[in-house]
Amino acid sequence: MARARNIKPALFKNEVLGVADPMLTLLFEGLWLLADKAGRLEDRPLRIKGELFPYRDNLDTDGLLQWLANEGFITRYTVIGKRYIQVENFDKHQNPHRNEPESIIPCASEGCTSSDFGGTGSAILGSAPADSLIPDSLNLIPDPLIPSTPAALSSAPEADLFPKFWRLYPNRKGKAAAEKAWKKLKVTDGLFTLITGALASQVGCPEWTKDGGQYIPHPATWLNGKRWEDEIKPAGNVHQLPISRHTLTSQRDYRAGTKENANGTFRI
Repeated sequence: MARARNIKPALFKNEVLGVADPMLTLLFEGLWLLADKAGRLEDRPLRIKGELFPYRDNLDTDGLLQWLANEGFITRYTVIGKRYIQVENFDKHQNPHRNEPESIIPCASEGCTSSDFGGTGSAILGSAPADSLIPDSLNLIPDPLIPSTPAALSSAPEADLFPKFWRLYPNRKGKAAAEKAWKKLKVTDGLFTLITGALASQVGCPEWTKDGGQYIPHPATWLNGKRWEDEIKPAGNVHQLPISRHTLTSQRDYRAGTKENANGTFRI
């Protein structure tokens, strides 16, 4: 049964969800509605799709769930052969009604994360999953509803910023070369903001989206060429309207369809 939940502004400034498929954000929000008081629900992709997206065909709900798990927004785990989902940091950002029943779903610590989900380290029990709603380096204005993180964002060293860039970049090839190029740039917080801001714009440009994204440059090439400084061309989707019969009188050619007489006058 769906429940009313809170949405905080910082969700829309999350730099991982912000450049990903919008359906991932919708699914993540939908999981809050389906989750119980502890932020847990059964891991049943078909049922989740039926509850949240009943009118959307060919939606890979299981794949979307796995992406959220890989990025640390949820944990997928099994207990006694049954699959469940834990929404990470649920208790930090949601305030369930006092009359809402307590969770009857076992927590992840009572079971184990299942290897058949194919999750990465961020989805493994005991790791530090990403806080999906805490403002990140692109959200420099703190949300008063969200506790501030202990470390100041402005003091993050460049080595700590590269993993964020790598997560955001859509063509993850040549990581060693990209990291080498990153170190040469000596990225500051200000430069990181410029890079990620430009990247958010470029991922939607025609050069990057055509033919399945095969023309997206390798990250090392993009960094070495300072491609975040490129000018983004607007989409060529402006169509010229046809001239109607109400065209202004001054624009009409009254000679069209007429013949010239010998004395220089025109007749129809």
